[in-house]
Amino acid sequence: MLMPMLFNSNDMFDLTPFDEMDRMFDSFFGGRTTGNAAAMKTDVLEEDKDYRLSAELPGFNKEDIKIGLENGALTISASHKEDNGEKNKEGKYIRRERSVSSYQRSFRVPDDLKPEDIDASYKDGVLTVILPKKEVIPAKEAPKQIEIK
Repeated sequence: MLMPMLFNSNDMFDLTPFDEMDRMFDSFFGGRTTGNAAAMKTDVLEEDKDYRLSAELPGFNKEDIKIGLENGALTISASHKEDNGEKNKEGKYIRRERSVSSYQRSFRVPDDLKPEDIDASYKDGVLTVILPKKEVIPAKEAPKQIEIK
């Protein structure tokens, strides 16, 4: 089963009542999203043979996105910096706006999952990560006992 990992929030005063409700539900179901994690909307779909994560990352290039796997945690991070600086003829700024975006989200995954088992693609602002389900070997059936009458 995949679950979001816990993060500490530094933006407690910027929350809306809906954010707090989302936190409450996420916390109850085993994870919590805050700040950056809440901005990286992620759907997790369970299919027959794998799990499929779809994370919305509009405006990012593929090179801006990193996926790491360590100690049973799959971490998706994305960051980029935009510089919309304009200069006049003398090279002085008329207006300069910079935007830095950074997001990170982690999910608990089975400890024995290896990076080579995971497939990832990025298209039209959506990162898709496919994680295989590990085969569960059914336990051998215990011998049936015959009742003595």
